Amino acid sequence: MHPPSPLIRRALLLVLIAALPVLFFEVSAAQEQAATRVVDLIQVEGIIDPPVADYLTSELRAAQEDGVHAAIVQLDTPGGLEVSMRSIVQDILDSEVPVIVWVAPRGARAASAGTFITYSANLAFMAEATELGAATPVNLGGDLPEAIERKATEDAAAFIRSLAAARGRNERRGESAVRSAASIGATEALSINVIDGLASSLRELLERLDERRVEVASGRLVTLETWGQGAPTVTVRFQDLSLIERVLHAVTSPEIALLLLLAGVFGLIFEVYNPGIGLAGILGAGCLLLGFYALSVLPTNWLGVLLVVGAIGLLVIDLHTSGLGVFTVAGIGALVAGSLLLFAGADPALQLSGWAIAAAVVTTLLFFISVMTAAVRVRLR
Repeated sequence: MHPPSPLIRRALLLVLIAALPVLFFEVSAAQEQAATRVVDLIQVEGIIDPPVADYLTSELRAAQEDGVHAAIVQLDTPGGLEVSMRSIVQDILDSEVPVIVWVAPRGARAASAGTFITYSANLAFMAEATELGAATPVNLGGDLPEAIERKATEDAAAFIRSLAAARGRNERRGESAVRSAASIGATEALSINVIDGLASSLRELLERLDERRVEVASGRLVTLETWGQGAPTVTVRFQDLSLIERVLHAVTSPEIALLLLLAGVFGLIFEVYNPGIGLAGILGAGCLLLGFYALSVLPTNWLGVLLVVGAIGLLVIDLHTSGLGVFTVAGIGALVAGSLLLFAGADPALQLSGWAIAAAVVTTLLFFISVMTAAVRVRLR
């Protein structure tokens, strides 16, 4: 065979030289696309309430508008409100961005409302030493009559079965989380097809997400590309609650709601007995507004609220009679009873702890024994 002529060699060399810029451009474009691929990490911790639901809605909407590759919801919740949970689930189901729920870090849980959120995700992962379950309807609302509770159980069971069917998860185990309040650990959840994998770190999660295919709301299939050559191929944007969302989320804690209610009443009472520039009244009114916002959001038993306010009234009466005697004892009893009733029958995450009730009693006694007794003496001079 004769070697190619010099003319042919020169032609091949020219073709190769001409092709190099095109090849370089395509490689650079691929590298740039990989470098600019973004994954949002949306952190959710604590009770599932309206501020958290609004936060997730806005973050998922922003993720779609920005064209991010995927959204990871890092979840650690003891439960919360059914209406907020259903809002979050709907947003996840309607998302055009793949949504991964990751129960993390170690020691975290996705209980009650968190179970439904986990089931609704395109992909679900859990860190080691985490748990999932306990999703009975009584844990999603208030104290229910037996007939209504039975209907609520059927509704919740049907809901979690539909989520399991849509995402290819274990329907029977989801139903047992509703009917029997069953909880499972991460390893068991993986073995019975409740979740898609285990990941105890973000790096490990990104590695295990790579090349998985998910179907988004429109039916479009998306292949995740998150790992390559031993390193992440995406940029992770960490998202968290804004300052206002943090404040509203904090005040919807049952303990904070009770303390705000008491602080508001204390401020107004002090302003009445010690008129001045109005600072105590302004602070009291502000605390009451925040407290009643929290009570309007939480599954509140309003009889409990009346007992708490009535307890303060009894203590005020005692200031003008025996000076902290029989009415004080009755007031403290009413305060304890009202605190116990305030969120009775709600999700365990929404019930007042013993220390919170004790703190409320001690704070009330200190306020009336020290501050209000002195204020009354000054007024009577």
